[in-house]
Amino acid sequence: MLAGKPQINTILLKALISVCFIAAFASCTIVKNQQPGKPYVYKTNINLIGNFSNDEKKELQARLKEQLDDSVRVRKVDKLLWSVLKKPPVYDSSSADQSLIFMKALLKSLGYFNDSMYHEHKIDTVNKDEYRTTIDFYVRPGKVFRLDTIVYNIGHAELQHLTDSTIKEAYINKGDPFAKNMISAEIDRLTELYRNSGYLRFNRDELIGVWDTLNIELLRPTLDPFEQLEILQKLREKKENPTVRLEIRLRNPDSTRFLKYYVGNVTVYPDYILDTLDLERKVSVVEDITVIQHRNKFKPKIFPSNIYLPRGSVYQQRRYLRTINRFTSLGTWELVGIDQIPRRNQDTVDFVIKLTPAKKYSFNTNIEGSVNQSAVSGNLFGIGLNVGLQNRNFAKAANITNTNARYGVELGNTGGDNFIQTRQLSLTHNIYVPRFIPFPKLIPERIKDNFRTILTSSIASTERRLYYDLLTANIAFGHEYQRRNLLVTTKLLNIEFSDLNKTKKLDTLIEINPSLKTIFTDGLIVSFIGNVTLTGGRRNALNVFRANFEGAPLFAGWIRNDFLDSQLYRFIKIDAEFARLIRYRKAAVALRIFGGIGIADPFNTTRNPNKVDNLPFFKQYFSGGPNSMRAWAIRRLGPGSVVKNFTETPDRYGDIQLEANVEFRFAIGRPFGIALNGALFTDAGNIWFLKQAAGRPDEEVFKFSRLGTDIAIGTGAGLRVDFNFLILRFDYAYKVKDPTPSPENAALKNKWFGYHIFAGDQFQLGINYPFIW
Repeated sequence: MLAGKPQINTILLKALISVCFIAAFASCTIVKNQQPGKPYVYKTNINLIGNFSNDEKKELQARLKEQLDDSVRVRKVDKLLWSVLKKPPVYDSSSADQSLIFMKALLKSLGYFNDSMYHEHKIDTVNKDEYRTTIDFYVRPGKVFRLDTIVYNIGHAELQHLTDSTIKEAYINKGDPFAKNMISAEIDRLTELYRNSGYLRFNRDELIGVWDTLNIELLRPTLDPFEQLEILQKLREKKENPTVRLEIRLRNPDSTRFLKYYVGNVTVYPDYILDTLDLERKVSVVEDITVIQHRNKFKPKIFPSNIYLPRGSVYQQRRYLRTINRFTSLGTWELVGIDQIPRRNQDTVDFVIKLTPAKKYSFNTNIEGSVNQSAVSGNLFGIGLNVGLQNRNFAKAANITNTNARYGVELGNTGGDNFIQTRQLSLTHNIYVPRFIPFPKLIPERIKDNFRTILTSSIASTERRLYYDLLTANIAFGHEYQRRNLLVTTKLLNIEFSDLNKTKKLDTLIEINPSLKTIFTDGLIVSFIGNVTLTGGRRNALNVFRANFEGAPLFAGWIRNDFLDSQLYRFIKIDAEFARLIRYRKAAVALRIFGGIGIADPFNTTRNPNKVDNLPFFKQYFSGGPNSMRAWAIRRLGPGSVVKNFTETPDRYGDIQLEANVEFRFAIGRPFGIALNGALFTDAGNIWFLKQAAGRPDEEVFKFSRLGTDIAIGTGAGLRVDFNFLILRFDYAYKVKDPTPSPENAALKNKWFGYHIFAGDQFQLGINYPFIW
């Protein structure tokens, strides 16, 4: 059963030869449809001259390359193992000259005013009709000009005060490059600042930046030779480190645009379309908001809480934009417009909000590949039929409801004829209320738009072929909070009821292995659930952190009766996951760490002995499958390092899971316009039980001292077919270290590379990328 060293060496040699063969082809470029007898642009190089760090050099070269004229751009299409250059442009020196003009404009916008640049070309003869031209651009940016003095000379008392009081928020500071984009951003900041302070008519054209590079003191005449030497030294330093004095001022301080406005009347047309102008109107006034509608589709009381323009307050542009964004985000209206109408010869502005409703109902149906993430249906590739109905104005209050019916199957082959492992029929109904209830005033004004209330209900019938039928019903009430890169969801009250009907086969397995009796149970869950997702990163690195908590319930010991004592689960479940994606030009590295633990009966308040030792099996962790340990079939790894017959314990569950994954992703090509990507990966991890129970082997229970022994390791390669809307993933993995082999392979337990190359393998079919995109 053991693979010898010669076999491993042979495999490595073949792999090395294959990689070299692929690399040789991948470096080739095939040229098609070039004009015969005329030199064409085959390659362009940007040669940057000067002292730059590697990052600065790469960034500046990339930006300069974007300035190339279309007639000198080289556009290659990546194929499977090579690149194709179709219809390359004919070389024209005037196009290269035009590119220099574009590059010079870019450098000046970045603060380089003493640049010099030129281009050269080289023509290589491939055959009598093919001439490849390589263009080299040589760019010496010179010294960047930096801001030495910044003056805000606004010339208007209140605007000057606003400017001076927010100087710490400025986008430009002394020592920064004299860059056009940063100065433009600063002018935009001031414009927004003034408009948020009542100056409705102010626009960025009212501001102008005046700059010079001359220090007046250096022109002061002197006969003192020492002062002359000092002036010469300052001139020399200025040449080595050029600086700029910038002054931002008003074009016309006496402009009539500097009138401060206050909010007047606000009128809402919630069912506005041109055809309704002549229809009968129904007018309602709610909290100073006038609501005029024609078909009585909306409750007037919903509008004041979504409008941020209180009468008599100073006009603020941010409140105007916030109102537009609020109605747009609700999804109930197709078009949102707000007319700002200043009153003639007054400092008051009225607002007319015109809302065009979207279609109230939308119906959708589709057949899709799916990835399920539950211990019941696993996470193996499946096929599902979805039918959904959405209501965008439930209860005439701009609430959204989604009703979805789904029939799906989980596919896989884990032995025998069990190709279809799971069938599931489910019906879900969700209500989304765009505000915090029941006490909206508890939420601060500045973040209340980030909350919505969610009521969910569902019922599902799951058939795990040959083992059980599971009927589940769920109802939950909670909230969702989303702000920038943070998403927090809570279910303040989550009620789940499950009814498990075991097959004779599962009953027989429980008789053979009594510890399964405490795993396959049903009953009632009353819990609190909280989830946090935080995304971040910069440039080419993306980070995602997720944490989940479920408590069911902490106060359960306070209530006692026969039903709760027999049916109620009491547990705590906590898990966290961190994933990082590091992107390169045509490759990426994905890293992931996951850890989770579930504690059954944490306060010793459970009376039912079958619910003391484990989480309910549909809440337990499992391993294997295309999104986990890919060298093992779904639910076929663990727990711990036990050796058991899979006919006796076909599905493996646990109360603890640890897992780490690393995946190198790379582009292969685009045959027929379809992107093909490859991957090399390694997975490490396992599941365990937390508590010792009757009939449970010690190897299944988590112990730190045995962690190295229990960890499973798999490695493999994969192919990803990217259709833009869907990514099909094919992974082939090998068991490098297997702590839970079948009894017939017990001798290979924890042996490194113990299986023959086509014995300890597993093929996985999945949807989309695992762990992180």
